[in-house]
Amino acid sequence: MKKTVTQKNTSNKGVVNPFQLTKKTTSTKSVIKCNQEYVNKSTGEIEEMQVIQVNESADVNFHKLWLGHILSTLDIIGNKKIQVLNYVLSNIDSKNQFIATYQKIIDDTGVSRGTVNETMQGLKNSNFLVSVQQGVYKINPDIIFKGNNKSRLNVLLQYSKAVEEQENKTKKEPQEDPLPGQTTIGDLKEA
Repeated sequence: MKKTVTQKNTSNKGVVNPFQLTKKTTSTKSVIKCNQEYVNKSTGEIEEMQVIQVNESADVNFHKLWLGHILSTLDIIGNKKIQVLNYVLSNIDSKNQFIATYQKIIDDTGVSRGTVNETMQGLKNSNFLVSVQQGVYKINPDIIFKGNNKSRLNVLLQYSKAVEEQENKTKKEPQEDPLPGQTTIGDLKEA
């Protein structure tokens, strides 16, 4: 029996994320071609046929974590920003969303508004989450997801759309006009 095996590896490259500095999601596709003998039921003859078998695997190069244990460990470390992250991770819903206003986070964690703001901004900048609307955030399913691969891919598509919408919204935001008598950087360059 002759076998030819071809493997193809692909990597998802995107925004550099401190949560994923050494992690790449890799898919492996194997194609096995071989000749096999089959018996034709109607004639009883043995026929040689070429058989192609395709094996695909996804979501490799990951670590399985027990979120409850990780959150307990992070809580022991005790940094105020980690408390905010711990709160976010503890309150992700089945759609990989976190829903809470800054005030709700402050009330539930006892952390200052400045720390909540700084932590949430850091999570946005690192592509950990994206703001969908005030108080509603989508968590990047490449970083953390609860469910099966099919569900993750669906949520990943929704997350990608939310990121694109956020980028388009940021590009369309008008620049503030200076107040009368206020000097702008452009005025200084012209002078």
